[in-house]
Amino acid sequence: MFILPRSSFGLTFLCVTFFSFLVWITSGHGGTSRSPGKARPHSADGVYTNVVVKESASDPIWEIQNRTLGFQKIYAVSMPHRTDKRDYLALMAHMSGLDIEFIDGVNGSMMHPHALPNPWGGDKGAGTYGCWRAHLDIYQKMLQEKIHSALIFEDDADWDVFLRAQLTDFARGTRYLTNATLPMLSPYGDDWDVLTIGHTGVDNKPGRDGSYWVTENDPTVIVESRRTWGRKPDLSVKALNGPHTRLVHTVRKMTGTASYAISMRGASRALYDQSMMPNAEPIDVALSNLCRQERWTKDFCIGSYPMLIGRYRAAGPRDKDSDRRAEANVAEPGSEHQSHSERLEPESEFTVFPVSLNIKRLMMGEMVIPANVPEKDLLKEIDLRTFVLPEGKPVFVRTKEYQLFNQQRNAPPQPKQEEKKAEEIAKSIVPRRHLAS
Repeated sequence: MFILPRSSFGLTFLCVTFFSFLVWITSGHGGTSRSPGKARPHSADGVYTNVVVKESASDPIWEIQNRTLGFQKIYAVSMPHRTDKRDYLALMAHMSGLDIEFIDGVNGSMMHPHALPNPWGGDKGAGTYGCWRAHLDIYQKMLQEKIHSALIFEDDADWDVFLRAQLTDFARGTRYLTNATLPMLSPYGDDWDVLTIGHTGVDNKPGRDGSYWVTENDPTVIVESRRTWGRKPDLSVKALNGPHTRLVHTVRKMTGTASYAISMRGASRALYDQSMMPNAEPIDVALSNLCRQERWTKDFCIGSYPMLIGRYRAAGPRDKDSDRRAEANVAEPGSEHQSHSERLEPESEFTVFPVSLNIKRLMMGEMVIPANVPEKDLLKEIDLRTFVLPEGKPVFVRTKEYQLFNQQRNAPPQPKQEEKKAEEIAKSIVPRRHLAS
């Protein structure tokens, strides 16, 4: 009998093992089944949502279904003493099937004077310095550890139960705007710096021809009366207008950093801008100016309007919402909290079907999720087993179209017709049963 040498046995074993692994992966056991035209629902500890992925099995857009939403890392900035906020975020992440790494926030009052930026444009409060430094620490970490992309949450972030489906269509939009083609490393394309998805207001760039990714009749879009922020894009073009229309577009300026994604290239540029150039300022203002100035010859920021990530507000003292105030970070352990304003019920700002307010339902395995404001939102509730988000489409707008449409806006508003139209849209949306087994 012929006997293989010991080294041949080892080689044969490795080959058989590798082949078995390939069979295991391609059979669908290694992750989400990749059948172009349909995707099986995502399920993670009670969360069950339909996500349709029509791209080929080799397309990285499938990676949005993983535990970091297609980014290499998800970071959450949180002060070490805010264990309450970490509890909320950890539970929401668990129920959403996300892996989040907490990054300690910085107490600005403890920063060494030599580390303070000079010059500095903006509020000189210790909380503002600390927030700025915490975000720069993430950029530094990305460069040191070669993290090609990261999604950053502040610790009051909240999101919709359909976040994966939302981001899948958002990725189609970012690809369209950046002319991305396969092959690519990131599901969102490889030519972006910042993706602002958790802002509190953005501008678009109506002064030039531009591309948009437009999703109409999206029930996860909050109604106009809840858009309480000041900065809003010019939506005067009819193709961009609609009470439940979501846009993916280039961003001229932004407000707020509840959540945004940044690439390694974006992190290096932001770190250079804020550390080596005399441009240091509060982090949301700094990113906004990077969006506006186009000093890198290309658009620095792409965003979703309205935002995809909202904010969770726990019941209890309202002054616990933010840690930007210096005194919020210096209380003595065991000291009694004093507040003159209480929130009786928890709230989720800028979301329609938030994970935060539906944690118990998700833990109980319930599939029908009510809208945040059912009397105003497009749909009063959705069934996670059957509902599928609408898909967006590319739209190209000429500069003159803004002006032409503005000329037609002098007619008096007709609110009754708008309400009737919204009712007709809601009735026309019929949940589609998912085809995948």
